[in-house]
Amino acid sequence: MANFVGIPDMNITLITPRTFAFRISYTIRYTPLELTFAQGFLESLALQESDDGEVFGGTDDTYGIVQPVAFRPASLRETRTFSFTRDIDSLGTESGAEEVYAVVAHRRNIPGLLFDTRRTLIFPLAA
Repeated sequence: MANFVGIPDMNITLITPRTFAFRISYTIRYTPLELTFAQGFLESLALQESDDGEVFGGTDDTYGIVQPVAFRPASLRETRTFSFTRDIDSLGTESGAEEVYAVVAHRRNIPGLLFDTRRTLIFPLAA
């Protein structure tokens, strides 16, 4: 069974005064048999706002989702990367007080299977 290796890595760069670039990478290890799996695998990602420790509590907000993408691994260990930008308005930032993390999801490309997920560390957003 494919397994995550370590914690996914997230890099955030302010590329204009109003736009952030996100780069999330993760490494996954496959078995030799999985490399022959014809349907391949699916990966997706959710960018979340952390409300951990907030006075009013609540659930974490989702800032964006990368819909599942199918792929076939070429080696027993692969590093996969998501890259995208988000405008500051779509992130709902509060004077640099937001903290975000990403949740990477991965599974075999078989309908009905659950995704295995791993999350990045929490990072502050500062505009």
